[in-house]
Amino acid sequence: MMNNKKRITLFSAFCSTVYLAAIEAALLGSIVGCSLPVQNPSVKHEISCNAIDPKDLQRFPQKAEPYLGALHERSAIMPLQRSYKAWYYQVWNADYSPEMPETVQWPFRIYTAKDAYGENLRPLPQSWFDAMRENANWQQYNKVAARAIALRRISLRNFPTDKPLFHDPCKAGEGFPFDYLQNSTVFANEPLYISHYSRDGAWAYVLTSYATGWTPSDTVARISPAQRHYWQSRPLLAFLKDDEALYTANHDYLFTAQTAMVLPLENETAKGYFTADAAIEHGLRRSRIIHISVPEDDAAVMPMQFNARNMQRVVDGLFETKYGWGGYYGERDCSSTIRDIFAPFGLWLPRNSFKQSKVGRVVSLKGLSDVQKREKIIKEALPFETLLYLKGHIMLYLGTYNGEPVALHTIWGIKIHKNDGSEGRYIVGKTVVSSLELGKELPGYRFEDSLLHRLESMNLVFEK
Repeated sequence: MMNNKKRITLFSAFCSTVYLAAIEAALLGSIVGCSLPVQNPSVKHEISCNAIDPKDLQRFPQKAEPYLGALHERSAIMPLQRSYKAWYYQVWNADYSPEMPETVQWPFRIYTAKDAYGENLRPLPQSWFDAMRENANWQQYNKVAARAIALRRISLRNFPTDKPLFHDPCKAGEGFPFDYLQNSTVFANEPLYISHYSRDGAWAYVLTSYATGWTPSDTVARISPAQRHYWQSRPLLAFLKDDEALYTANHDYLFTAQTAMVLPLENETAKGYFTADAAIEHGLRRSRIIHISVPEDDAAVMPMQFNARNMQRVVDGLFETKYGWGGYYGERDCSSTIRDIFAPFGLWLPRNSFKQSKVGRVVSLKGLSDVQKREKIIKEALPFETLLYLKGHIMLYLGTYNGEPVALHTIWGIKIHKNDGSEGRYIVGKTVVSSLELGKELPGYRFEDSLLHRLESMNLVFEK
C-alpha cells in the first residue's frame, strides 16, 4: 500500500489501477472494466480485459518450489529477526506517543467533493463531507488514550464510515476496487491504541504500529495492564495458512486466521497442536484471554529460520490471494503480500511500498537502461530477500528462470493503450510470478510502461 500522505501521486498502473466503462454502459449490462468490441472491421479488435491470463502465467510456474533452489539459507537467526516484538507491541508501550492530530487528519485535506463518487457512482455532495468531519470529533483526539486489541480482522477507514469514496469511475485506473477510504486491514487480536471515539460513538479511531484509521467500536476491546504484560511475555506463533477458522474449547467460532497473523504461544503439546492465547470480548468492550488449540501444520514459532522449506510453507498459500486494495474483502495488495511473507521470519516491514523500499541496503536503478537494470538485478539481487520497487508497486525477486529475472507480486492490472488513444487496463487481479515485462504480448502494451522500465530501486532487506 502507498504512503498515506502521497496516496494519489504514488498511485500506479500496477498496484492501483482499473478501467471502468462508462456508467451508462454498466447500466445496460456491459461487463464493467472491459473494452467494448470495435465495430470497424478494418480496426484490430481490442483484447478483453480479463478473458485469459497473460502468457507469463503459463511460462513461469505459479508456485514457490521451482525457484527455491536459489534461496540462500541462513542457519542462524539474525539480530534483525529478533526485533519484531518491539515493533509489533509498540502501541502498548507506556511511553507510546501517537502521531500529531494534523498528521492523522490528512484524508480530510486530500479527499474533497471536487472529485468524489459514492457507492452508486454518483458525485458525493459537500454536505456528506461536512457530516464526516463533524462525526470525526477531532477535538477529542487522544483523549481516550486506551490500549486495546482487535476482536476480529478489521478494516481501518480514513473516514468514520463503511461507505466508499471513488474518483471518477469513468476513467481508467479509478472506480472499483479503489475505495480511497480503505486504508489498511488489521489481523484479529493485533495490539491497538484507541485515540478517541466518533461523535455518535459508533466508531473508534485507532493506531497500530504501521497504520491508523476508523473501525466500528464493537470490533475492539480494551485490555488491562496485567493482560498486556502476560500477553507480551509469551513467544509469538505465526499462522501460515489463509482462511483457517479458529474455535474455542467448546468449538464455538472465534475468528479466522490468515498467513502472518500472530498470537502468543502458551505451549507446544506432543499431540501435534500448539496451545495459543486469544482475546475475546468480556462485558462491554473489555477483553479476557482464553486458550485455543492450533494444529502444528497451520503455524510456526517465530522467528522461523530463513530456509527453503519454511519459505515454501509461507508462500505457496499466497498464490490463492486475489488483489485487494488496502485489504479490501480480506485480500492483499502488493505491499501487504510482501509484509506477510516476511513476518513469520521475524522481519517487521512497514505497510506501504515506498517505505518498504527503504529497508535494508538500497541499490538505485535510476538512470540505467532496461538492459542495464536487468543485468544489475541478476548480478546483485539475492533471491527471496530482495525487493524490487517502482512508483506505487513492490515485488519480491525470486531469481532467474530460464535465464530471465522473475518476481512474485500481487498486481491489479497492466496499462494498455486502446485504439482510440485512451488508456485501459488488462486486469490480472491476483498474486503471480512473472517476468519484469508482464503482458508484453497484449495489444496496446508499451514497453515504456513495463515493470522493468519503471523500476527505481532494489533493496536487500537483511543487509545494511
